[in-house]
Amino acid sequence: MTQGSLLAVLLRVAGPITAANIAQSVHQIVNAWFVGKLGPDAIAAVAASGPMFALLLSLGSGLSTAGAVLVAQNAGAGRDDATDHVAAQTLLMVLAVGLIFTAVGFLLAPLTLRLIGVEQTVYDLTWDYLGITYAGLVPVFAFLALQAMLNSVGEVRFALLVMTGAVLLNIALDPLLIFGIGGWNGFGVAGAALATVLSQTTAFVVLLAHMMLGHSTLHLKLRHFRPDGSHIRLALGVGLPASLEQGGRTFGSLLLMSLAALFGTVSLAAYGVGTRPIFFWFAPMIGLSIATAAVVGQNIGAGRMDRAEQAARISGWLAFIGFTVIGLAHLPFLEPMMRALAPGQEAVIGQAVLFAAICFPFSGFMAVTQALNGVFRGAGSTSHAMVISLIMQYVFQIPFAWLAAFFSPMGVLAVWWSYPVSNVAATLICVYWLRHGNWRRNLVQR
Repeated sequence: MTQGSLLAVLLRVAGPITAANIAQSVHQIVNAWFVGKLGPDAIAAVAASGPMFALLLSLGSGLSTAGAVLVAQNAGAGRDDATDHVAAQTLLMVLAVGLIFTAVGFLLAPLTLRLIGVEQTVYDLTWDYLGITYAGLVPVFAFLALQAMLNSVGEVRFALLVMTGAVLLNIALDPLLIFGIGGWNGFGVAGAALATVLSQTTAFVVLLAHMMLGHSTLHLKLRHFRPDGSHIRLALGVGLPASLEQGGRTFGSLLLMSLAALFGTVSLAAYGVGTRPIFFWFAPMIGLSIATAAVVGQNIGAGRMDRAEQAARISGWLAFIGFTVIGLAHLPFLEPMMRALAPGQEAVIGQAVLFAAICFPFSGFMAVTQALNGVFRGAGSTSHAMVISLIMQYVFQIPFAWLAAFFSPMGVLAVWWSYPVSNVAATLICVYWLRHGNWRRNLVQR
């Protein structure tokens, strides 16, 4: 990543990461299809379990981000043993946090479900689903951390291979564990959670064996797992802002969804349908962001700050031009897409088409924000990425959506327009900070 054409490096690293993200999205769609066959109570149970689990997952992602940043910078500096040490310490912290979050999840789940107002029949199904999901939280966290660190040293193809295998295993286990076989009726909705936990645990074991047995650039040894207080403090300083950023994003999305729900079921459904094709393109946006963080991190670690800054500029322009073209290309096909996602629901289709028509032309701004925040994370300035993300949502998007919805004739259109308004504002902040901010940090401990 510290040599050769930066455009080629970015595309080579981003491609497999994007493919892995898309594979995960495909799994979620297939999983929802299987659960849908169990009826509305099962669908509601999975939906009710989503917010709490998503919040814990986003809060726990900060350590994975910290590990990826520190691994990338040490790899760029050519400090192989330090890179291995960072990877092992990250895994150690992730396992500990996973155990804590598992306990928190079990303790808070009953209260959370009561606050949501889940009916008793759905409550029991949701508890079955969440119980298994929380029990498997540790290997899920660990798998995501190892995947992030492999991406940061450029082993993106192996990470993609393992992710694809996990998705295929999950899809194969879903019908067996949900519906059963022969005279056995399966576990119902809990089987969907069990299939996910088993596939993610298998993926974690495969990645860990890959690293422990010397097949990876990251060669973990038992001595690397001895707790290192100085590294833990450094990793927490990098990881905590990333956790708060992801947690804030998740909570902000819930606030926007709740605002759409105030305008009725049709608006809420249109929000859900309209965001699907838009959020599908989040996979390549996030892929480019992760690749940018890895390339910037390695070049900063290698002392090549000029190349890191050049990578930032190339990534930003690639994101803006590429995703603006993609967004505009979708406009003639919005109605057939929405009809496929909500067949026969004319009112929902109309609002969803309008939502997508407002948001898609601004896809380039959404992508630039992701790419440049990847620059700041790769440079170890996760607090800067956090502040920009929180400003985007809590200073621009959410206040605009709520105020314009109730104090102007816009109504639910305010929710739709809050996406381009906030992303344009965030892009301007990111570009300004890229050019004038103090975001360049070399975190290699020599």
